[in-house]
Amino acid sequence: MIIMAVLFISTGFMFLVYPQSATGATERQIKGRRSAAKWIGATLIVMSCLFLMMGTMQLFDQSSHYIGH
Repeated sequence: MIIMAVLFISTGFMFLVYPQSATGATERQIKGRRSAAKWIGATLIVMSCLFLMMGTMQLFDQSSHYIGH
């Protein structure tokens, strides 16, 4: 789980830091691709953080369930 989250976060940072631009494209197309890459990167990072939070909450729930019985 942690390895997948690290991969998603690193991919998100790659989209944020290094948005790809195609040669031969107009400035408007390049700007659109950069904004799309930033949205994809931010979404990957946020989803990975939520994934880690949900996993942590599930671990705490399982550990508290064993204590109660």
